[in-house]
Amino acid sequence: MEQIIKIKSLKSNLFMKTATKIILIVSISLLSIQETIAQDGWDKTRQNDALVYIPSDLKSGKTFKVTIPGPINLNNQDLKKWFLEKAKEMQTSLGNPLNPWKIKPDKDAVWGLANMYINSKGEKLSAGYQGGILDNGKAFIMQAVMSQDLGIIFKYGTKLKNLKKDAEKTFANNSSLSNIQNSSVRQQKEVNTKRKSNKKITSNKKTKLTGKQKRLAKEKAIRTLPNNGVKASEIETVWIHSWLNVVIGGISVDTYLLLKDGTVYDGLEIPPNELNVKMSKELQAKKWTKWKRSGSGYQVFNKKKGTWEKLEGNKAIKTRAGEKLNAKYITASGSQMFGSHRSWITFKSNGRFELKNLSIMGSPDGSIGPSTTTVHKSDKTGTSGTTVVIGTNVGGGTSSKKKDGSKNTGTYHLNGYTITLKHDNGYDHTELFFFDASDKKSFIYKDDRFWISKK
Repeated sequence: MEQIIKIKSLKSNLFMKTATKIILIVSISLLSIQETIAQDGWDKTRQNDALVYIPSDLKSGKTFKVTIPGPINLNNQDLKKWFLEKAKEMQTSLGNPLNPWKIKPDKDAVWGLANMYINSKGEKLSAGYQGGILDNGKAFIMQAVMSQDLGIIFKYGTKLKNLKKDAEKTFANNSSLSNIQNSSVRQQKEVNTKRKSNKKITSNKKTKLTGKQKRLAKEKAIRTLPNNGVKASEIETVWIHSWLNVVIGGISVDTYLLLKDGTVYDGLEIPPNELNVKMSKELQAKKWTKWKRSGSGYQVFNKKKGTWEKLEGNKAIKTRAGEKLNAKYITASGSQMFGSHRSWITFKSNGRFELKNLSIMGSPDGSIGPSTTTVHKSDKTGTSGTTVVIGTNVGGGTSSKKKDGSKNTGTYHLNGYTITLKHDNGYDHTELFFFDASDKKSFIYKDDRFWISKK
């Protein structure tokens, strides 16, 4: 079902390139307190050595605040370790995180963290952290605190890269804010670059599997024919934990399969009745651990820490055999690292479905050469794509259109934790599907969460 779903695999540290190429360079004095990035509509203040950004048009009662402390010299510290400790330190002043920390690696030595917490007013907010090496060679960390509102995330979260660039220029122009040498960090970057360039190239390189190919091979190996996997009588429960991931600007999902033998599989993305448990335990040993009851919920054993931890989330609601829906659902993400991606699926009461996709991607800020923006759309009328190139003495673009709309329409059948989609172009497949709440206003497909669209 490649037309819908898998927004997390669409990697791109671009998005707002399509909105503007102009970044205001603010020259401030040490006596300056309040500034505005005019084209982006942000109020910028300085608190001690940190820069604080708040959207000028933020609605009353909503929160979106970005804090960037002055960049530092790591003095040969490990970047990941420093970033994790600094993020936890900054989180302490806000409130205790509600979920275990999950650090996300990205390109160019960048790390990301996301969590939720409850402030002193009783509001549940999201806190996201991004960090890495600035262009001047110093280490940085960016904290974004926001209301759990997807509209807020899409509107302001996509501007984080612009704020990082502005902060970098501000710190560079005001050395007294962070009077630290950066030579050792630069040297560390050079060492890392040298290590990458010194990797051995073997004669059988062409025959080696890429990371993606290995992952797909594992997924194929652990999947059996329908009803040859886990039996319904062997399942204790399927557990779902959805959380707001400010790094991708969308919802991340963790699905757990708890078996009655006391084992639990973390990261279920295929129907349980097609999971080859024996093969999975061999190829995905890290995904397996054990569980035990804890009141009305469960605890899972953290093998790395050697401790039992509460299993956050709630029980998945499986579908009735042959159940019909009559609504339009959407899943979406939007951030400077992943671009803007939206997918819709309409289920009709007559057993038909329609799919629609829209993605916007552009070349990253600071890239060499002309900027490129690509818009891709796919629906029942077909697939279209437009690419625009803009640069000095360069301009133009291309567009394409395919009349392949039959891949986006067809029939569906729900049964337990599965959905079978038969596309009008002849393609049919069965995937993981269940509701994540009893009102059935949202569901999980593989590892993405869809909710009812208002449009």
